[in-house]
Amino acid sequence: MEVGLWNMVAMLLFVLEAYHVLGHTAVLFRIRMLPRRDLVRIRSYFLLDGFTTFVVAFFVTGRLQWLVLLHLVQHLYYYFTWEKSSFAKRVVDWSSLDWLESPRGGKMELDNILGTFFDILVHASNMCVLCSYLTSVHVLFLMAFAQVAACFVLFNPRLAWSSPGALAPWVQRRISPLQFQ
Repeated sequence: MEVGLWNMVAMLLFVLEAYHVLGHTAVLFRIRMLPRRDLVRIRSYFLLDGFTTFVVAFFVTGRLQWLVLLHLVQHLYYYFTWEKSSFAKRVVDWSSLDWLESPRGGKMELDNILGTFFDILVHASNMCVLCSYLTSVHVLFLMAFAQVAACFVLFNPRLAWSSPGALAPWVQRRISPLQFQ
């Protein structure tokens, strides 16, 4: 079974898209989250996230470009207004463990939920489109690889990713309830 350059590129992008789906799903369903101070430091993640979808739609598959363009605009907005605009700050707040320790922590934030779901939808759609470049065996192997990679990051005891109900003491010290106006 020969694997060409485009297949290798499709494999790498498939793994990245699957990784994004797993990471966003973990945050959306509050399975694993970061303290706000750690989340603020990974601003460049929004560039990688947007870049991945852009490459898939505009250079590899040529499909879903309109959807990816919306996604890219969203991510560029977050990147350039990180810790500056109130909306971007709210997204960071809601995505953090600090949110759960705050008075508004139990309240629904429909815009953040829908935005995160939209993000998952774009990455999952790109995964489906990339499947046409891959065999079923590749897809199964790559999904397993992405799961292992995500678990390596999200469940690594040396990193601050934590389950809201089971915080390590060192992670708990990194959290402070958010002040809302």
